[in-house]
Amino acid sequence: MTTQANIPGSYGHQGTPLYNEAGRLLAWLMPADALDMPWQSNPLQSSGRTVPELCQSSALFTDLQSGRSGQDALLPFVHYYNELKILVDQLFPSRKKRKCMASDEPKGVSADRVATDPNFERTRENAAEFAAAGKAAYLLRSIFRDVTVYAKDKITQARLLTVCKRVLSTDGVSARGERSVANGDHLQFKNFNFNGRAGIRDTLYVRCPVTIDRVTGKATVAIPSFVPKTMVQAAKGSTHYKIVAGASAINFNTGDSSFMRVDTGHLPWDQLPTAATSLVLDFPPNSPDTVFVALCVEFTQQMNGQFYPLKTGRSNAATIVEVSQP
Repeated sequence: MTTQANIPGSYGHQGTPLYNEAGRLLAWLMPADALDMPWQSNPLQSSGRTVPELCQSSALFTDLQSGRSGQDALLPFVHYYNELKILVDQLFPSRKKRKCMASDEPKGVSADRVATDPNFERTRENAAEFAAAGKAAYLLRSIFRDVTVYAKDKITQARLLTVCKRVLSTDGVSARGERSVANGDHLQFKNFNFNGRAGIRDTLYVRCPVTIDRVTGKATVAIPSFVPKTMVQAAKGSTHYKIVAGASAINFNTGDSSFMRVDTGHLPWDQLPTAATSLVLDFPPNSPDTVFVALCVEFTQQMNGQFYPLKTGRSNAATIVEVSQP
């Protein structure tokens, strides 16, 4: 038997729940004019609000049995949700996006499959060449660390890796996946700036010719006479500067290398012309390896007879100015 004693009054264009004597929801009673405005009549489909928000905030869901219990409580939404789900046999739509839940199940392709599956042969080849380029970039950067300690940026390794990959791609004798920087065109390293914000041509405007004698094992950097205030773009607060040169013969296959560093000493940054000089660097005579020569300008500040390096990345410059590949 169905009773309507517990049916509240109509709320405009909203539906009215119909219960039996046991308190079970049987149906929704809709007003006659609801057919004209169905988007307003259905309390479960209101724009901008989800079903739980609408139902829990609506007076329709006040406990209709409060007269018997003597209490005026708000029934949980899950009670009506379960009741109506049985009637309409479907879930209520929700406008909220579902959140991703944590899962122990592995995602993507496993490392073992990438290492053994024939379908990932190209992936293994690319990974091997990328690792070879990264190793060469780290080797070159480590060798010239003494020259670039104050002339580098945060992405020096990444930029050098890009050049190493370009050099590796010029290897025309090795199979794919086995190409190396050692067999590539090393002349592409020339004019590489260890400090991306300042190159040697942007700091030292005078040209310094570099000659490499592989037979005698000597690299010479000729520095002509110039006026520092005119030809050197100094850092703010500088009183002195020095020109540093470094040379290294590098074997990218074995990782063996030699390194030598020479500098001009602290020179005043003033209007007086400097004396022409040469920086001579030694490396193994008749070396079968590639010889790199880097030139650097460092700025210092003199105070109480002491020279303090200005660790500014905007002016200190270091560049590979010459490369000799056998």
